[in-house]
Amino acid sequence: MQSCQKFVLLASQRTGSQALNRHLNQYEGMVMHGEIFNAGFVGLRSDYHEKLSLPREGVEMRDADPEQFIARIFDAPAARFVGFHIFPEQTRPAILPVLEDQSVKKLWLVRNPVASFVSLLEAEASGVWAVHASDPLPAGDYRKKVRFDIDRFNAYLHELNLFRAKIKSVLFETGQPYFPIHYSDIADPLVGNAIIAYLGGSQRLDRFETDILKPPSRPFAERIENYWEFTAYFRAISTEALYAFG
Repeated sequence: MQSCQKFVLLASQRTGSQALNRHLNQYEGMVMHGEIFNAGFVGLRSDYHEKLSLPREGVEMRDADPEQFIARIFDAPAARFVGFHIFPEQTRPAILPVLEDQSVKKLWLVRNPVASFVSLLEAEASGVWAVHASDPLPAGDYRKKVRFDIDRFNAYLHELNLFRAKIKSVLFETGQPYFPIHYSDIADPLVGNAIIAYLGGSQRLDRFETDILKPPSRPFAERIENYWEFTAYFRAISTEALYAFG
């Protein structure tokens, strides 16, 4: 029997990780979990909460022995590929052995951090984190303008830069490659097929089934309440501070 290929998806909030998760889970033999180390919940794939006897709210059970929990995640004999998400706030000691393990392949999903941050503000303000085709559209105008909090963005960008620097340091020291993915490509089955090939599979899909509706793109001027303050900030910011854009 062919062994299971372990992998992790390095990402951050509002980069499209959930959509990519849904797409990759459409490949045969794929078991892709979500944020298994989220502080507020255990992001297992929905059918695995019962299989592992661990409810979504079972954070204390998970944190009692994180290393053993990760071992259970990767112990899936019936699966061809098993992976989970790693977000910036989840780089705890239990994650380091996973990052250093060269048998665990790495996918790295990125998005322009300004777009991610504005999307985060909009989701927080509206309470709408995703719109599904099978559900009625949210009532009212859930896409109102938001105020761009410059101090909070600076802290957000700083955390993102630290996350990327830590990951790159570990991968460089251990001589590991990673598969880069951009937010704009997550719906492309050619990219999905390339990811599967990178993980050692051969299955190909011509299209993805999805019920998540992506809202039409709008310029920042239509989304940000203090737009002129926003533009003035980016005229003044140093290029060093924008590491996460590279």
